[in-house]
Amino acid sequence: MFDMTSLLLGAAISGIGLCLTMLTLVRGDEASRYKITWAIGAGLFVCHVFAYYAFAHGASLPVGALACAVQSVAALCLYVSVRQFTDKNFRPLATFLSIAVPYVLIVPTIFAAGYDGIALVMQNAVTGTLLLMGAVVYLRILHETPTVIAVISVLYALTGVSFLMCGLVIFLEGQWSIGYPPDNWAERVNVVISVLAISGAGALTLSLDQARVARKNQLTAMSDPLTGLLNRRGLAFGQSDVFFTDTAIVLFDLDHFKQINDRHGHAVGDLVIRSFADILRLAGRSADRKARLGGEEFAMIMHGVSPPEARGLAEHVSATFAMLDIRNEQGETFRCTVSAGIAFGEAGGAEMEEILARADQALYAAKRDGRNRVVIGKLRVAS
Repeated sequence: MFDMTSLLLGAAISGIGLCLTMLTLVRGDEASRYKITWAIGAGLFVCHVFAYYAFAHGASLPVGALACAVQSVAALCLYVSVRQFTDKNFRPLATFLSIAVPYVLIVPTIFAAGYDGIALVMQNAVTGTLLLMGAVVYLRILHETPTVIAVISVLYALTGVSFLMCGLVIFLEGQWSIGYPPDNWAERVNVVISVLAISGAGALTLSLDQARVARKNQLTAMSDPLTGLLNRRGLAFGQSDVFFTDTAIVLFDLDHFKQINDRHGHAVGDLVIRSFADILRLAGRSADRKARLGGEEFAMIMHGVSPPEARGLAEHVSATFAMLDIRNEQGETFRCTVSAGIAFGEAGGAEMEEILARADQALYAAKRDGRNRVVIGKLRVAS
């Protein structure tokens, strides 16, 4: 329906728009650097389009060789960007140089020597393979946002296959030395797919990035900055409004914590809080919710437990903390203890705040009876 010039113009406009969009959305953090790499890749694709257009309109073989070099390097940038997006420990420079340097030294040289057909087969093979590898890399984080990531992977895979088809057509026709850009059904399909798929993949990647930022902000809002445990808001988030008799809330309170701050300083007091948080984090099951409610008070919600099981876990936490040696700034060591109060839901269901209030009463009883002990509040079998 369109001539190759129109398709190339559409590809160039799309690439410029994507490049500018990515650059305007770059944040200052390291996690956002993939956008710079992606923008470089989109910009190189635009450079490839202009060089390819010039070669198609009578430019010399070196211009075609430049277009050949730039295309696969652009695809390599997109692949590196995908790796940066999916793996925060990925180091892009070594991967980029290990692929780009041998490619630029070999394939454009073959093109400039007059064997442009062979070079184009190699170019399309490398570009298609890199895009297919990007699709596979995205599938590794499919669990994060399955629908969006599946669509992105399909778009990368379709684009990669379209490049492989371009190389395959040249190979099957035996066009080892062409002298002009090939113009066949595979080339036209490739340009259309590239414009649509890469644009779509870029937009979806940005939406995925914004979803990550939103989740990170939500996690920050629900986390205690000193210990990394949940805060009071995080403890309640996602919980059922009704708690039954197999659900326990345990409140912990560090004994004589004000005296620790007064004697050893607030820095050591923070160390005591972090030390208890580490013990609490490792206790119980992964599904148990653990939080610092504020100051020296902590909470844990356990589902599917009996009173003996809840008491046993609370006593284990208390005993482990009591055996921990804390070192102050003068090199002196001391130990701390913790009191705990436990309350269960009701047969007819009870709200979380009600159970917390009963657990607080049990905790008060533990403090009143001498501290360093666990007290279970009276069970209620009827609402």
